[in-house]
Amino acid sequence: MVTGYSANGAVLHTATAAAFRGYNVAVPVDGMSAANPYAEQYTAWHLLNSPGTRNRVVLTKTDFITLSSKLLGKSGSMRIR
Repeated sequence: MVTGYSANGAVLHTATAAAFRGYNVAVPVDGMSAANPYAEQYTAWHLLNSPGTRNRVVLTKTDFITLSSKLLGKSGSMRIR
């Protein structure tokens, strides 16, 4: 899961780097922001359409993410709707 203030900087590049390394990435759109709305929109569009990220990134909202109490153990899980 990637969140942050600089959608078009830290969020975009952290999520992309994770996807390139084989991770599935959840990006809650209400957990990222930027200096202007266009930067947020571009980041969401880029993550969903770029060849390197489109099969590994899902956009969601924080309300749709639940973390299991077992997450700290060996069989933790994260559900994203």
